[in-house]
Amino acid sequence: MDYDSGFILQKEVNWSLLNEGLAIPISACSRFSDWDASILKHGASKQVKILIDNEFYDAKLINQNFDKRKYPNHRDIIQIRYTPNSLIAAKLRSVFQESYKHLFAQRQLEENRHRQLVLPSDINEYVRLYLTPSPDVLCMECCTNVEYQQVAKSLSAVPEEIYEQSDDDKFFMADKYASIEEKQQLVKYRKIDRSIILTLKKFYDYRDEISGERIGNEYGDSVVEAHHIDYFTRSQNNDSTNIIIISPNYHRIIHKNNPRFNRRKFQFEFDNGEVLKLKLYEHLKVG
Repeated sequence: MDYDSGFILQKEVNWSLLNEGLAIPISACSRFSDWDASILKHGASKQVKILIDNEFYDAKLINQNFDKRKYPNHRDIIQIRYTPNSLIAAKLRSVFQESYKHLFAQRQLEENRHRQLVLPSDINEYVRLYLTPSPDVLCMECCTNVEYQQVAKSLSAVPEEIYEQSDDDKFFMADKYASIEEKQQLVKYRKIDRSIILTLKKFYDYRDEISGERIGNEYGDSVVEAHHIDYFTRSQNNDSTNIIIISPNYHRIIHKNNPRFNRRKFQFEFDNGEVLKLKLYEHLKVG
């Protein structure tokens, strides 16, 4: 796949993905304008094909038709939808058997069927979604726990700052003991990160999410960097909801002090009691 231009999202496997579908992050919705602008119309929908392991599966791409008079400030919600009995749902449950087994067991015991089910910490599985040259075809890449564990070994020796700041060639050589396949995976992860980062920078008009300002704007430029909330070298999470765009100064302060990030208050909390609160955080909102 074209990891630099076609990538849309990475999403952790959950019950909804294995049975009903997934939502497109608001920061990535604009990417659809060059792919198929028609889906950006409120209430629009169309049939699409999802390519998984060289096989096509039917799904529906929809722009949710909620009442804009009731929710005038709510952005459009673009989703990929299918049914639990569909071939694509069966395919995903087959690929992610480990996740499905644990989620199914939780669901059988859970009285509140709307509560978010959580996978054990030792199971890490994802899908990645890509646009293709065809406006009716999307590609989904499945990343199983086995692949996650293979890459984790190489990443464990890489400092987070090197991962976030290095170019592909330097990162490719970060672990001289890694196999060619592992190195290729690391480069792929880094390229995917860059795609997400560029999308988020554009989404926030190159503003620092902490101050809300464009750093260097008075000089005709904007200098911002990407930070992984849960360090990628430990989490392998390059979902857009794990990345924020901040100034280099704030970035260095956060890495030097390792503050906790409070997702409910959208702020970093330091051991000395100080906080850094985000002014811009729309892409981090859930629901």
